[in-house]
Amino acid sequence: MSFNIITPKNIKLIGTIVGILVVYIFATAQQLVLSNEIKPTSYIIPTIVGGLSGFLIAFWFSKLTEAKQQIENSHNRLKLVLEGTETGLWDWNLQTNELIFDEQWCRLLGHELAEVPPVLDSWKCRVHPDDLEQCYIDINRHLSGETHFYSNIHRMKHKQGHWVYILDRGRVLERDKGNQPVRFTGTHTDISHLKEIENALEKSNRELKKLSLKDGLTGLYNRRALDEHLDQDWGHWERNQIPISTLMVDIDLFKQFNDHYGHIAGDECLKQVANVLASSVKRANDMAARYGGEEFLIILSGITQSQANGIAQDIHEKIEQLAIAHQASTLSNKVTVSIGINSCDTEHPCPSHEALIDGADKALYQAKQQGRNQTVLYQEFENSPHKI
Repeated sequence: MSFNIITPKNIKLIGTIVGILVVYIFATAQQLVLSNEIKPTSYIIPTIVGGLSGFLIAFWFSKLTEAKQQIENSHNRLKLVLEGTETGLWDWNLQTNELIFDEQWCRLLGHELAEVPPVLDSWKCRVHPDDLEQCYIDINRHLSGETHFYSNIHRMKHKQGHWVYILDRGRVLERDKGNQPVRFTGTHTDISHLKEIENALEKSNRELKKLSLKDGLTGLYNRRALDEHLDQDWGHWERNQIPISTLMVDIDLFKQFNDHYGHIAGDECLKQVANVLASSVKRANDMAARYGGEEFLIILSGITQSQANGIAQDIHEKIEQLAIAHQASTLSNKVTVSIGINSCDTEHPCPSHEALIDGADKALYQAKQQGRNQTVLYQEFENSPHKI
């Protein structure tokens, strides 16, 4: 068992006793010098004065000790919080340009305190070059009083060579008589793990969105993706007068194929045809989509009507080469497709992307009416005297 005798109560008691003893000694010496004798009654006032003085001194000392202990406890708690949250402190004197860092700030970047000189360049030289300009913009906005608090996320170089994401926050604590900032203090927090989580979530969201825009069977884009694509890019095509062509593709007599071979074979047929159509899409602004059932739609940017027709003929040949048996077809013993083409350019402008697709759909309908397994161009069909 241990006892702690250094308590505020004991300090006051000890102070009172010491005060009395000191005054007693002084009073005794005084009596001996002045009268060469000691009178007990002469100790009444010294006892009161000495005890009161000792108590007051001890009281002040105990309060000072308590305050010191509280400051030390607060410092230790703050240190634990900063270490636990991977946060370091910095203090910038804008008049001398001295920038003081604490040990935790240095450890965030893999350094010892002695390795980091207390100057602004110690921070500046470690900030990623691509992030430095925005840092200064945010700092100056706060120094000028435009923002109540400074906050910025930037990358800083670790001693081992990799980049650490830092949340940098601070505030001006002191200004001179001219309202110019003097002392600027803040924190650095390592948020690299949060950035990793954020990047992983963004990647997952991109993958989820990608999946939501793809047809589950064929892997081509679906109607939703097609609508988004046309909404985003139609204005670009109109403004720049770039030709755009649409191919509406339909598998001939697909219902008969499904009825004869079954849905599993039908799904496999759709996937093989979709692979052929996907191979005709080679650029970022091009798109192959499953439009519905056995119908597909191809959007080709910068492709004229004659070029689109060439691509359609190539599709016919590749479908022929697949040699997918179709014994229920009245056209051929192999799977074939019909294609309708509509193109928009300076000579044949389209009022909207809906009109672009509608023209391709009408041309496809005409291809079916003319016997299937062929391509029909919308403009030629529209200008034909045999138009239905």
